[in-house]
Amino acid sequence: MNASKTFKLGLLTVLGTIGLSGCQNMMDKAIDSYMDRKGVDAVEKVIDKIVAKKREEARKQDEPSLEDRLKKRVDVNIKGAPVKGTEGAPITIVEFSDFQCPFCKRVLPTVQQVMKDYQGKVKIAFKHNPLPFHPNAMPASKAAIAAGNQGKFWEMYEKLFANQQELTEANFKKWAKELKLNPAKFEKDMKDPATQKQIEEDMNFARANGAGGTPSFFINGVLLVGAQPYEKFKEVIDVLLTEKK
Repeated sequence: MNASKTFKLGLLTVLGTIGLSGCQNMMDKAIDSYMDRKGVDAVEKVIDKIVAKKREEARKQDEPSLEDRLKKRVDVNIKGAPVKGTEGAPITIVEFSDFQCPFCKRVLPTVQQVMKDYQGKVKIAFKHNPLPFHPNAMPASKAAIAAGNQGKFWEMYEKLFANQQELTEANFKKWAKELKLNPAKFEKDMKDPATQKQIEEDMNFARANGAGGTPSFFINGVLLVGAQPYEKFKEVIDVLLTEKK
């Protein structure tokens, strides 16, 4: 299946999920026509805007209270996941993210501020959730894992988000070279079925636990969905730190 068909299949799936599906033939024709005129990148931007609007509407209507989320904590196993921050920190933030998602990039300064303000109290772990309508997200996750196998996950993470519109195979190899990775091992690990399996396990866990959209976070198991402002992270963390006392 070529990239265009793969993208369209993912797009139809997402439209159906958010309640925008219609007659299959009509949807196919409309998507094909728009892609021919505007290209895949333009379609991605439109869909990102639609998804963002739907998420915000759903969040305002259905977002559980913090009290409810505290009662429904999720045990997230971070064994093998890349982690940064103080090893013995009382708070663990597990981020489920997509390297091509603009909202995942948008929340980065907030997460960085949280790590700075709660230095020594917070560590962050990364999990993969490449969305089907972001065709470059899956290979980007594979590049991050391959770099992580050589101890350079966070360095590749920074390159991927910094160059979100240029997630290509050629650039993955270029950035691997810049990070002084073994190129043969890097390419082999990207193609390794175990890499794909790891990503799919992360995706399945996210979807089974209310974190199907990106970005999503579990803060000591407490779910926080979306590119939320600093105050939302602080609210959860402060309550959890109080519990630790």
